[in-house]
Amino acid sequence: WLLILVLVLVPALLLSGCRKGPVGSRGAKVRTETVDGVTLVHNPPEPLHPRKAVRFEEEVSFGAEESGPGAVYKPGQFAVDGRNRVYIFEYSESVIKVFGDDGKFLKTIGRKGQGPGEFGQAVYIGFCPDGRILVTDGQNRRTSFFGPEGDFLSSYQWKTNIAIAYLLLDSASVVQESTFEAGKSRAFLKTFDFAGAEVKSWGEFFYPETKAITRGEMAITVGIPYSPRSVLTGDQTHGRIYHCRNDAYIIEVFDSGGRIFRKIDRPYDRPSFTDADRAEFMARTSGPKELADIYKDMPWPKVKTVTERMLCDDRGYLWVATNETKDDGGRKLTAYDLFDAEGCYDARVWLDFTPARFAAGKMYRFTEDPETGVRVLTRYRIVWE
Repeated sequence: WLLILVLVLVPALLLSGCRKGPVGSRGAKVRTETVDGVTLVHNPPEPLHPRKAVRFEEEVSFGAEESGPGAVYKPGQFAVDGRNRVYIFEYSESVIKVFGDDGKFLKTIGRKGQGPGEFGQAVYIGFCPDGRILVTDGQNRRTSFFGPEGDFLSSYQWKTNIAIAYLLLDSASVVQESTFEAGKSRAFLKTFDFAGAEVKSWGEFFYPETKAITRGEMAITVGIPYSPRSVLTGDQTHGRIYHCRNDAYIIEVFDSGGRIFRKIDRPYDRPSFTDADRAEFMARTSGPKELADIYKDMPWPKVKTVTERMLCDDRGYLWVATNETKDDGGRKLTAYDLFDAEGCYDARVWLDFTPARFAAGKMYRFTEDPETGVRVLTRYRIVWE
């Protein structure tokens, strides 16, 4: 019996996760420790699978019709439900248009206005565990709920500024709340129930540093490039929120109750901010002459931040869009670091575009026609190599 027990346990230990045994081409190990109830995952510089690559094969587009009820002329926020139906907010009509898995138009939810079930400007669309649709409306300053088929159920007005929901729970949502006090923007994570009552504050997070200047009656405030800030994303599959104060490669992982249960790190040298980076940034700057003057006197950084964006796929993998780039035959590629659901550094892939959302093993993003400037939402099949 002892021999049988050993034979059963040994394979289980070998397969139990990335913390066991050597990983990567150099035999480096992921090291973990527990401090004050928090698991610290110390990753090596190289990923477990340094040769892993990914490509995306286009499958179907949504709202690409030139006219008719299924045409989307000014797409905004979008979401994908459990039946692979796609919901796109159409700015030109202030409605949500719903498409089937095959890209065919199905129906419209809401209409432009300020009344029940109407929209001003949707800034987030998500799905509650019971199938209800949650929409945050920045213009009407409220959160609305719809049934799985789009019938209006209820809404509540905001007392402060609420934008993105990072997690949708059974009877509450975890959202970002923003305030502006004494000339300073502040950001908080808070849990609100579905009647709009605050349940819990997760604490204050970090806004980027800004610089303000006054020219006559004009006051302009701009963000300083690559100044440290909080980067957040939610993992609806596992009920988690990831946070990175992006001047260091340390990622905090919160459970749905707001407790940090894991911290992920890896050795990392932040890329330098070069004269070419400054020139590129200035070339993108548009606006009044006063704005250009601000950027000329800007306290430019010496190094870039680790990341300005993170997102999770439906497997629970965290994608960290680093600020490392390279040129590949005229294409600008960005390095994405991928961490598995246990926090282990799994792979690094280089992409020439920005993934917008993952759902049911697919990737969705907007593409833009270079001649017309029209943006179209497209779904891709993910192929790992």
